[in-house]
Amino acid sequence: MAKCSLVIDLGFGDAGKGLTTDFLASQDPKNSLVVRFSGGHQVGHTVSTKELTHTFSNFGSGTLLAVPSYYSEHTTLFPPAIENEGTFLKAYQPKLYFHPLAMITTMYDIAFNRALEKQQNHGSCGLGFGTTIARNKEEVYVYASDMQFEWVLKQRLTSIKKYYETKLKSQPATVQEYYKEELKEYDDHDFIESCLQIRPLYSITSLSNLTSSFSHFIFEGSQGILLDTQHGFHPHTTWSNTTSKNAIDLIKAHLNDSIAIEIYYITRCYQTRHGNGPMSNTAKITLQNNEEEANVTNEFQGVFRTQALDPELINYALSYDAIHHQNLEINKHLLISCLDQLPSFDYQNFIRKIDFKFEKTYGSYGPKRDCIKEL
Repeated sequence: MAKCSLVIDLGFGDAGKGLTTDFLASQDPKNSLVVRFSGGHQVGHTVSTKELTHTFSNFGSGTLLAVPSYYSEHTTLFPPAIENEGTFLKAYQPKLYFHPLAMITTMYDIAFNRALEKQQNHGSCGLGFGTTIARNKEEVYVYASDMQFEWVLKQRLTSIKKYYETKLKSQPATVQEYYKEELKEYDDHDFIESCLQIRPLYSITSLSNLTSSFSHFIFEGSQGILLDTQHGFHPHTTWSNTTSKNAIDLIKAHLNDSIAIEIYYITRCYQTRHGNGPMSNTAKITLQNNEEEANVTNEFQGVFRTQALDPELINYALSYDAIHHQNLEINKHLLISCLDQLPSFDYQNFIRKIDFKFEKTYGSYGPKRDCIKEL
């Protein structure tokens, strides 16, 4: 029987979605498909094996197991980054499927995002995800299917260039100058060339057309519920539904009604936040064994912060996610990651404070899939 496994981060992101997706994909790699249903090229999901540690941004986190990835219409794609990462992963024969209406990010989106972020300091990744979504909401489009038509692609890029030239007129001089500086060495020809170069890596299709080819659909979430466009805390939110909403909608639209659904909710054993947004006022913590932390201070997101875990925020996230799958029979699991970094964490005491019951609770004591154990 086919099944769906949803990987949902309960916090502000960075809880271990790559690790969990890789763990689930390893159970039946030949029959699995990773489905990206939110976010896009701005994610950083780290997977570690004996041979390699890699942070995925443009491919699903099952790729090291030769599990293909599907990007839905709710996601963004950045062709130059797909080309670079695809070249790096060539030995693993990466395979992508794109919904025809998956949204393409351009250098114009990235430049405008970075120029605004320098002024606003909201904690953006600086990779144009939010500006891509905002542009699409204003009906200025470029889609995955456009990459197959070079003339169409050129016209789309011209439209987007003019769109941002108009938007810049109402911005301060500093934003206008930063935007121009970001594009100083950019040429549409190079972007179009990247679109052409990645053609062997992907196919354009809908999820419905893939249902007969796979029996395990792993829905790899992005960021975390506390950054959700509806349930996060403005203005430090993402332009995306990071709950299970999009995944449930895709399952209802494209998969069999009787398909088994599981949700793997993930949290680190401590609270994290990358960027300038608020964190609840919990105790300071001292971590160990975290020398390989993939999240570091960067120019646009700012400092990576850690504090003690807050059960109230976990209950908040779980309560809002439950709204999106009422009346559905779903097995819910909890995975607590990074337990090796905080030996003082009492997971049993923590679970007693959670208002929701789980079928199974897992713990991760390291960065690799074989470090995950049922508690």
